[in-house]
Amino acid sequence: MRKNLYILYVLIATVAVSIGCQKPRGCTDPYSDNYDPEAKQDDDTCIPTRDKFLGQYLANGTIEIGQDTLVPYEQIGINIEDSTAIGNTGLIIGVSDFDQPLYALRGTVNSTYKFSVDRQTIGNYTFYGDGEVNGRVLEMHYTRLELITLPDATTYNDSIRLNLYAIKEPE
Repeated sequence: MRKNLYILYVLIATVAVSIGCQKPRGCTDPYSDNYDPEAKQDDDTCIPTRDKFLGQYLANGTIEIGQDTLVPYEQIGINIEDSTAIGNTGLIIGVSDFDQPLYALRGTVNSTYKFSVDRQTIGNYTFYGDGEVNGRVLEMHYTRLELITLPDATTYNDSIRLNLYAIKEPE
């Protein structure tokens, strides 16, 4: 009887030690959206930060034309595609309006939820701005400068600011 109790005690102690030695599993990449600071062992569930930005969004918003003038801007489609960038920073943002695609704007993921559109010129337009994706919600603010040439050959930049709010379409 005493021998059986000793064996039972050894078994319980062995199980307790082995359970206590197991490391909590989860995503150990601090740059991932689903990072688990308690995890000590990676379980291959990490979602790269930039992947959560990818998708198609249906947006509405406003255009600031001049000082204190807002015009509604409705039904713009925003498509965020993955780029060939190396690492966790870099994605291509393609902006389309009523199925009329514009050239893709280059964007860079610069935090867990935020991205920036660095100043870039496409045709007569120069774009720059920033945005944020949190869950299925996209908020994007960018400026479009248009180089306008007048009949007398003088030029000036016409500036508008777009404020877009969008919901990610289900995949």
